[in-house]
Amino acid sequence: MKKLIAMISMLLATVALAATAFAAGSCSGKVTKIEGDKVTVAVEGAVPAWAQKGATVSAMGGSPKVLSVNGNELTMRFGRAKLSKIKADSNMTVTESDGDEMQGC
Repeated sequence: MKKLIAMISMLLATVALAATAFAAGSCSGKVTKIEGDKVTVAVEGAVPAWAQKGATVSAMGGSPKVLSVNGNELTMRFGRAKLSKIKADSNMTVTESDGDEMQGC
């Protein structure tokens, strides 16, 4: 019986840690500006440390590059294909890039 309780406890702890790790690697906000190939997102709360200038992130199924971070605003450069799908005042989730996504040909 003790072994069963210990196993269930470990399973619950693993699930809790996995959920925390996933939530730490993403942020969401609202698109405030679209200028050319630059999209500015007002992030809810503070901008995570991994979303710094020059970093490649994952958003809208693409891998935009972070151009600047001003307060809670994150400005990114998107490609034309992804840019055509983005609308002002829409919600966007930005996640930390794995770095193993295919880039180009």
